[in-house]
Amino acid sequence: MTIALDTTGEIRKRVSARHRLRYLARTWLGLHRLSLLLLAPMLAVAGVVHVWGMSTYPRWVDDPGTYLSQAWSVQYEGALSPYSYFYDHTPAGWLQMALWSILTNGFNRYDSAIDFGNECMLIAKLFSCALLFALGRRIGLTRAGSAAAVLLLALSPVAVTYTRWTFLDNLVTPWLLLAFVLAYSPRRTIGAAMGAAAAFALAALTKETALVTLPAFAYAMAQNLDRRNRPQVIVMAAFTGILLMSLYPLFAIYKGELFPGQGHNSLLETASWQLAGRQPSGSVLDPDSPARDLLTSWLGLDQRLLIGALAALPVALVVPRLRPAAVILVVQWLLLIRGGYVPYMHVITLLPWSALMIAGAAEQIGGAVRWLVGRGRHLPQLAAGACAVALAAVWAPALSTMMTAREAPPLRSATEWVADNVPRNKVLVVHDAIWTDLVHYKGFSPRPIIAYKLDTDPAVARTLRRIDYLVVPNWYYDSPDAKRYPTLLEARKHAIAEITFGTGDNGVRIYRVSGFWQPRRSS
Repeated sequence: MTIALDTTGEIRKRVSARHRLRYLARTWLGLHRLSLLLLAPMLAVAGVVHVWGMSTYPRWVDDPGTYLSQAWSVQYEGALSPYSYFYDHTPAGWLQMALWSILTNGFNRYDSAIDFGNECMLIAKLFSCALLFALGRRIGLTRAGSAAAVLLLALSPVAVTYTRWTFLDNLVTPWLLLAFVLAYSPRRTIGAAMGAAAAFALAALTKETALVTLPAFAYAMAQNLDRRNRPQVIVMAAFTGILLMSLYPLFAIYKGELFPGQGHNSLLETASWQLAGRQPSGSVLDPDSPARDLLTSWLGLDQRLLIGALAALPVALVVPRLRPAAVILVVQWLLLIRGGYVPYMHVITLLPWSALMIAGAAEQIGGAVRWLVGRGRHLPQLAAGACAVALAAVWAPALSTMMTAREAPPLRSATEWVADNVPRNKVLVVHDAIWTDLVHYKGFSPRPIIAYKLDTDPAVARTLRRIDYLVVPNWYYDSPDAKRYPTLLEARKHAIAEITFGTGDNGVRIYRVSGFWQPRRSS
């Protein structure tokens, strides 16, 4: 007996689904075409300012090299780090970069891992700008006000500098903004709430410091709850967020590394060190503290965005939809005052919310003036736009310098010299930023040793037989933190300078270590 398969119904379902998707796409584009037409040039400006000159400015620093070496290790070794992973940060940030490299052959498309990191930061920057625009619209800003916030984030010199560096905080920003965009979903569905919680969890898994924004995120979610499904939204959103974030401690439990113990790293031990064991930076209110020096360096790049946002806080606190963003700024500034450890890149968390504060406050002030004079329908938009244009004009000279820098970073030049002049079998102690280049592109074996691992990784100390060359910036030897590198300092005493690149603390002097000296081996 023959059984005829009737596929007509299935075909009709597929055609109907395709038509429905096309209809939804056309409807969405129709509703948002003005916003898209305004956002597109804003993204173009942000992209051009970010890309133009990013290979030569700013200088190379430690953390980007660390994260890129870990992303490289994920892709090529199936490990979270080329060294022992000790739970210093949640790993989702470099897992994202590794995934992008796997999908696009990222590490092999460039001559330096830093260039691949620059690409990742560009993508994060563009997503952050687009999501900042969307968030501005969802909290009640006009299109002009939302575009002004994007311009402020795109053009502030401190933002250009810090968003070019391959920091995990730059990968946190789009996830955090997405969480708030979904939290303010006009449809107030359970799906949107779960998506918001998932995005926040991914922000926290990218870098755990995102957790300090949890009160502001919860406040934003509470503002947009619908009475009809409030219990379900709260339960499902909380379940989604907790489930995703629990993957990190579950991984530690699986590895047997949750609790402290002899012979292995520990999540809880490292967390305790991060919270209470690190050297305090002091308070920005103390003129002699490292925190004050850090703030001074940020303000030296640009003080208008950060101080302007502080001035806008009283206005923002009056507007309910701006309050969660204001809470984030208040919390982040309090962290600078409290006297604990302040990361070098802490300012990144301030940037999008500062831009939103200024644009939102400008619109509110414009609206108040319109109400007082009884005319000027477009005063809010004009106020926000004028604020962004005025600041862009003030920032133009600094941006020109950042975009036209041509001198190669000293570490990049040092890497090329090492590749041309040092045999591949020599043992090198190097800065984080050039480790992946020397391993992946230049083929050094045995692998170079990242400087801070000399005295912090027991496996390195046990197997270290000799050191042939030192390739680190000058500040390693002369800064107040130099005592953190006793083996490095001892090796330099038995070394001869071969060549120098750059000047000052960020210059790099390559040393050849005497073959008669041997490092002390750990017992």
